[in-house]
Amino acid sequence: MCISHEIAGMVRQVAQSCGGQVPEIGPNATLEGDLRFDSVDLAALQAALARRFGPGVDLPAHVNSLPLEAIIGLTVADVVDHVRAAVAG
Repeated sequence: MCISHEIAGMVRQVAQSCGGQVPEIGPNATLEGDLRFDSVDLAALQAALARRFGPGVDLPAHVNSLPLEAIIGLTVADVVDHVRAAVAG
């Protein structure tokens, strides 16, 4: 399985834990707007990413370093890019 599909699956699991209908999770789906992620969801996603890819994938720290517009527009593809960069070292 490629990393983008694996991460999309993690995002789907977190989104499903909130209940309700989960929209299509493609690379351009935004965490906040499309998937309605909040800080609790981000922490759950971080836990899943850390279990799979190691603690160096610090998504909350990455998000905290972004300007507000980038946080609001953060997509699944952005998360994949962050994970790839973190894993590559």
